[in-house]
Amino acid sequence: MVRPSRVTRASARLVVGLLAAFVLATWCAPFASAHTKLESTVPAAGSTSDVPVAEVALRFTLPVTPLGDGIVVVGPAGTVAADVASAEGGLVLVATPREPLAAGDYTVTWTAAAQDGHPLEGTFGFTVAGAGPAPSESAAPEEQSEDTGDEHTDGPHGAHDMGNMDGMDHDAMAMDSPASNAAQAVARLGSAAALWGALVGAGALAFAALVLRAEDREDVPVVLRVVRGAGLLILGGLVIHVAAGSVHLAHGDLAAAVSPSAIADSLTGTTRWALGLQAVGAVAIAAGARRTVPGSWLAILGGVLVGAGHVLGGHSNTAEPRWLVVSADVAHLAAAATWVGGVVAMWILLRRRSRDGRALDAALIGARFSVVAAVAVAVVGAAGVVLAVEIVDRPEQLWESAWGILLLAKVGVVLVVGAIGAYSHFRVVPRLESRRFRQRSARKAGNLLRRSAIRETSLMVVIVLITAWLVAASVTD
Repeated sequence: MVRPSRVTRASARLVVGLLAAFVLATWCAPFASAHTKLESTVPAAGSTSDVPVAEVALRFTLPVTPLGDGIVVVGPAGTVAADVASAEGGLVLVATPREPLAAGDYTVTWTAAAQDGHPLEGTFGFTVAGAGPAPSESAAPEEQSEDTGDEHTDGPHGAHDMGNMDGMDHDAMAMDSPASNAAQAVARLGSAAALWGALVGAGALAFAALVLRAEDREDVPVVLRVVRGAGLLILGGLVIHVAAGSVHLAHGDLAAAVSPSAIADSLTGTTRWALGLQAVGAVAIAAGARRTVPGSWLAILGGVLVGAGHVLGGHSNTAEPRWLVVSADVAHLAAAATWVGGVVAMWILLRRRSRDGRALDAALIGARFSVVAAVAVAVVGAAGVVLAVEIVDRPEQLWESAWGILLLAKVGVVLVVGAIGAYSHFRVVPRLESRRFRQRSARKAGNLLRRSAIRETSLMVVIVLITAWLVAASVTD
């Protein structure tokens, strides 16, 4: 049996220490305690007012920040010119028309951001039937309206006066235009690319530290090149995410999207911290991956920063008890990275050995990694259950909302990948370790493990794409 080298043991201790720093970084960051929802509106959704309406008010369960136009009111004559401002520390958004709303049917479309940066939006309507005098003072929002199902972090937001909105894009239909929807999809693809880079980069580092041994030192630079590429992928994904998110908030208007205000709108709340940590971490990963694991300490630190950014930007920021949710999210992300990045690194390593005509030693690599992967899969499953229980308000959301259905789909794909991994662990690896099998066809043995890794990698891409959608979407979508 090959004994771990002192370098490997030191690398393992370094990984454990940085994981502890990861927990500390996410623990000290601002977190939310509940979901941000639209609580009520005045006028109430579907109601009829017998007098002209002097203002439209939306009350949320927790403070929000207006995005773009904030509130757009469309009536019989088209879009209504109105001033939009926040009140009560961001709990209420108010649209004040230049003239009280006369008789007719009106549609209100609103966009805002929770304090964790997740976008919220919705539409409701009301009718003005009378032509009496306008009310002297506004009523407080009372009646229940739609539930946005998103969340926030603690901390009141100051008044946000949107000022005179003449000359801005008030087309409510543009919020659901093909260009805006396409930009939203591209933003989520950017998030998926950044998440994939984070998982592969951190997991490849863990693979080099935990699986490779002294006799594999020739392969360590190969794996660390994968880590450098992952850092660049994270940066590219973040740029795409911010740019496309700005286009989405500008309702598909490319000219408006490049304005500083539109970019600032896409970086509200903790989003700027989450993306900032990921960007700094990505630079550290790309620049810090050297020829050895101990020499790549900067890349390992970068992986910690990127992971902290992902935790800050996820739905786990909305649940209590905080210690349990943060611990579960960190464990889930670290284990997923170890699993995903390890599979990718093993596939690339075996492919490189095959291309160079070297002995694959697939039995040794497969046996070492299968143990690490088994632990990672178990942690992913346990932590995922904890997160789902804490994030979902009620079990019915799992089959009544698109978010819940996609979560179940993700679980299904994870089970398939886990089954492939279990087959490799209990059937493929023992066959690779069989003397008769190795003597008969060592090359065939290595190819068998490579094909298994390719299948797992393909399905893991699907899992990451689903995850990117789940992180960006409301729990009740």
